[in-house]
Amino acid sequence: MKKIHSLYVTSKDILFKERYIIKFYNELKDEVICFLDKNKNIKIYSSICPHFGGEIYYDKKNDFLRCKWHDWKFSKDTGKCLSYPIKLKLNPYDFEVKPNNLKKYNVKLESNEIYLNYEKE
Repeated sequence: MKKIHSLYVTSKDILFKERYIIKFYNELKDEVICFLDKNKNIKIYSSICPHFGGEIYYDKKNDFLRCKWHDWKFSKDTGKCLSYPIKLKLNPYDFEVKPNNLKKYNVKLESNEIYLNYEKE
């Protein structure tokens, strides 16, 4: 049976000041980004681009997540890749890009502290 666990991320005060926080968790074997969108909603996703492992950051001006390496864009609401999938054909090799969505984590807010929830057996 899976049980819900919580990991401390940051305080709301720090998040409001910094706009986004990136942190690695051994328990998840994942690096996450916690950010405030334009509507001041707290969101938490994996911060590792599924395309090639680049770092994801929150582009406040355009209100979406973006990869620093290849500029791929991801939805701040679903984690879905907004730039691709595309199908390319390069001679002499067939080539197809199928990016995965960013992994989304549930937010838990207690007083002024932000946690992420995850399931583990």
